[in-house]
Amino acid sequence: MKIGDHILVDGKSPATICYIGLVDGHPGQWIGIEWWHQEGKHNGTYNDKFYFQTKHQLTGSFIRQERIQYGNSFTQAICRQYVKSFSNENITDDINYSLFGKQYSDYVVDLSSIIRIDLSSQWVNEFDNNADIYNNLRQIKELNIRQNLLKNWSELWVILEKHFPQLEILNVSNSRMNFDKSSALNKYIHITQLVVIDTDNDCDVFENLCKHFPNLINIHLDLNRLSFISENFINQIQNLTNLSLSDNPTLKSWDPYVNRLGKLKYLEELILNNCGIEEIKFPQENQTIELFPSLKYLYMSDNNISSYTSINELTCLSSLISFSILRNPIYPLNQIECETAKQMILARLPNLTHLNRVFISRDERRGAEIDYLQRYAQEYFENKLDFLNEHKQYKKLIEKHGEPLKSNPNETSKKGLNIRSKLLKVIFELGDENERKIEKQIPPSTTIAKLKTLVRRLYSSQLTNDIQINLFVLIDQNHRELMSNDYQDIDFYLGNHCLSQTNDRPSIIRIETIT
Repeated sequence: MKIGDHILVDGKSPATICYIGLVDGHPGQWIGIEWWHQEGKHNGTYNDKFYFQTKHQLTGSFIRQERIQYGNSFTQAICRQYVKSFSNENITDDINYSLFGKQYSDYVVDLSSIIRIDLSSQWVNEFDNNADIYNNLRQIKELNIRQNLLKNWSELWVILEKHFPQLEILNVSNSRMNFDKSSALNKYIHITQLVVIDTDNDCDVFENLCKHFPNLINIHLDLNRLSFISENFINQIQNLTNLSLSDNPTLKSWDPYVNRLGKLKYLEELILNNCGIEEIKFPQENQTIELFPSLKYLYMSDNNISSYTSINELTCLSSLISFSILRNPIYPLNQIECETAKQMILARLPNLTHLNRVFISRDERRGAEIDYLQRYAQEYFENKLDFLNEHKQYKKLIEKHGEPLKSNPNETSKKGLNIRSKLLKVIFELGDENERKIEKQIPPSTTIAKLKTLVRRLYSSQLTNDIQINLFVLIDQNHRELMSNDYQDIDFYLGNHCLSQTNDRPSIIRIETIT
């Protein structure tokens, strides 16, 4: 046991030994540790006396030696995970004796027949010298040693070089290996996917690490301590197609850090969930290089995006087809405001096929675009030039759907997520033999296009996308009016009678299919 060793406390909690010795006021020998994943009681200074220094605040503790375990060697981990004893008396429940759905009984697994080794949670602490094991693993294409107790990357370099010449996927997540720039000179050209989740590193380590993997196309750096993205890092990953940086809340800045990733011309998927990002902002239009030319999938849930200006910026991503933005201030939990936000985002991003990983139907897109046109109609008519500079998609939507209705300047302007305080009670009746009725409260500013989208959701099993519908407001037993203009608000058809009801009686809207 020595300072710097990686250990398990009580067989389950990883930590690093930082001190071995006496502690004032407490008899016997104590081990000072820094926890990897949980809070301690101090930072290495105890009762005003310095014993050691933790990397992070309140991650230090003192424990007794009897609580310490050291994990397994690589050979021990292989035996625990893949080898079953010849004697059934030695079978234990904590060993996984199955591989790819096949059950192995009463014999040693033929290691030379498998291409994926998964030693996650085996807490590998060393690569011992066992030729019988390694000689049967030269065909391995994926090595997963997630949750290991290895101390240095140099231990891994030797094994990769000698024993895994065909390795393509390497997972070393949930570890605390130290990186020495001078410890390896080789490049591992067959490895295309690197998973380095939760290793407590910033970009300076990753830019040096990636030098040894020149052909990476997929990297996972989630749950680290990324605070920046360097140009050197970008230069090492030019072939990348998929990058996940989720749960790095210290990253924060889209410009310049995320914009640097835009130089990766093959990048198709970028995952930035919970990165503390407040604003999406691209360089000015005189940028000579198109950023993110191949980006199809962008996931940004659990950030701090609060303005549609950020969504407008995304219109320059010509390949973007899937976008997620759940649990951002711009996408509130309130059902009505959430639906409005969804409509406003769809209308601004014309190539999206999926929003928040949900498919966007043709009618849903049409309703969103018309609602967007009408919502900003007054601003458009008042100041066309400045407005169109900000809303780059608006003019194209006018060409597609026609110019919106010009609203009365005395009416309340409809902007952003604002809705009128009074909601209209409406009963929907589907004109089939079942006469199914559903009651809802609808904002008066809802356009007929948006209303039709809502109706299709309410009656999704009956109203498939190939069925056309008309909506009628029932005036009395003998009269009804067709809601024919998709641009109009619902209160245009329901009229003052509905807005001034004193008996709180809901209006009735009848849904009829077009044959």
